[in-house]
Amino acid sequence: MANINEIAVRHFYEALSTGDSALVDEALAAAWEAVPPLRTGGGPEGWKASIAHLRGVFDDLTVEIQHVVVDGDMVAVRTLSRGKHTGELLGVEGTGREVEFRAADFHQVADGRIVRTWHLEDYFSIATQIGLEFTRGA
Repeated sequence: MANINEIAVRHFYEALSTGDSALVDEALAAAWEAVPPLRTGGGPEGWKASIAHLRGVFDDLTVEIQHVVVDGDMVAVRTLSRGKHTGELLGVEGTGREVEFRAADFHQVADGRIVRTWHLEDYFSIATQIGLEFTRGA
């Protein structure tokens, strides 16, 4: 059975998967901090803007929670996301390619709301799937 901390974290990912911004308000504290900081700004409004951006880049975006580990006020999550690349990302216009990418997050929760999230994402995998090529420098 999920505890209050895990429920808040599950709402965080459900908001991304569905686009339901009301879930963001249930999941995040007003002073929520993302590490590294989001390009879309801080707090719940920054996460809502990131969700809108990602859902615009990836049609049919889904987020599958693969593992959750709860330890006191910390909740670790490993996810697998999938979608069709239809919007500009990393300077690449939408390709129509199906992509999948993994992420790991560590969420600190207080009073049933996430106060800080440390995010690690496999950007290299995304970049190669949308057609970016990397060459070795001289």
